[in-house]
Amino acid sequence: MKYLLRVMLLSAIFSQSLCAGVYKWTDEHGRVHFSDRPVSESSTEVKIKQTPSSGSSTESPQQRQQKMRKMLDAFEEERSEKKEAKQKAKQEREKRNKKCIYAKDRYNSHIRASGIYNYKKDGQKNYLSDAERKSHMQRLKADVDRWCK
Repeated sequence: MKYLLRVMLLSAIFSQSLCAGVYKWTDEHGRVHFSDRPVSESSTEVKIKQTPSSGSSTESPQQRQQKMRKMLDAFEEERSEKKEAKQKAKQEREKRNKKCIYAKDRYNSHIRASGIYNYKKDGQKNYLSDAERKSHMQRLKADVDRWCK
């Protein structure tokens, strides 16, 4: 509805400017000027020849209505595409935020842990060595950097 209002407003503005007269006047140095208002008594109104626009004068009301409907449909489609893109961006931000929180929590809990372990196939705990722990912490830090930027 807003777009229709804008189109109608712009049409009204441009149609008024087309109706305005053009005045020709000469200054004291002999230079010719044109203006939309008479500047002095010596200003004369100039008649401007209008060329017919390409095809618009031969358009039927149905054709004009059809063009207007196409334009409104295009505006509606553009609006819905923008809305979808905005919604998708919002979902992506929420997803990244959740993953960021999870990565930070995991990293912080592993920093505080005295020992980090994995489970073996038989269910036994396998504690990581210092080198493995350092590598594991670097991976966790990389996850935090990746999701929280």
